Amino acid sequence: MIIIKSICLLLIFILAIKFIMQPKKLHLISISDLFDNNKTIVESHRGINREIFENTLESFARAINYGIDSIETDVWLSKDNVLVIYHGWGEFGQLQNLYDHSGNIIETNWKDLSYYKTLADGLNMPTLKDVMELTKDKIFLNLEIKDPRVNLIWPFLVELIEKYKYYDQIALSSFFFDYYNKTREYNRKFNRNIPFGFLYHRNNSQEFIVDKTGNCLNVYWKDATKSLCDRAHKNGMAVLVWFEMLDEENFSVYKWLIDNGVNVICSNEPMLAKKYVKEYYNKFYKKNYE
Repeated sequence: MIIIKSICLLLIFILAIKFIMQPKKLHLISISDLFDNNKTIVESHRGINREIFENTLESFARAINYGIDSIETDVWLSKDNVLVIYHGWGEFGQLQNLYDHSGNIIETNWKDLSYYKTLADGLNMPTLKDVMELTKDKIFLNLEIKDPRVNLIWPFLVELIEKYKYYDQIALSSFFFDYYNKTREYNRKFNRNIPFGFLYHRNNSQEFIVDKTGNCLNVYWKDATKSLCDRAHKNGMAVLVWFEMLDEENFSVYKWLIDNGVNVICSNEPMLAKKYVKEYYNKFYKKNYE
């Protein structure tokens, strides 16, 4: 009898360990989720940038582990035609003293860039290929194309999207409108449905065009008024807002955005945003937020 009880306890222990060690099931949002006006998605701006250096595999892995809905990241093309992940400045992707080397992305070969380390955390710069391999079937990706050389960069981007079958978990955005035309042509040619969001420079006095700039309207959070969101939704467009790196984020701001109808919050505090969005839906809609 003692032996049987011991065997039973051992089996229970093994099953418990197996359950605990089982990988957490990931919830991958779909493109249609972006356009659900009864749901707000939280996006991690350049990964978990307040805890670990932005736009690195480590910051993206942490976003996945935290259960964030989506990652926003930035892409440039190196001198030897490798798509690399970095925010960059100006028209050349200036490194701006954030790495242990200076220079510009588009004037440097990947062979050299791959050895550069971030001054904070000592991390490597990833390629888009690296990011796709890490995030495939785990988290949605909002890819902001920083490089202004539209015709040069586009074939390399399409090649990776098709190679990794990434067309169901990616959205594209850019300050360069010509990428919208490229995205439309690509969608027609390959029968895809990749959304594109034109980013507005809020200081350039641009008029918000809600019917000719893509599937998404990407604006600075203070510009996301209810009237603007309503106009966008009327034209079948989702509304994405972003915060600048030093902006303060809090529950009052998130409530204002959700009340106005924002579809995606690109946040520097994604865990805080996720917490509030969940509480908001539980309180006002009396339903669980997944």
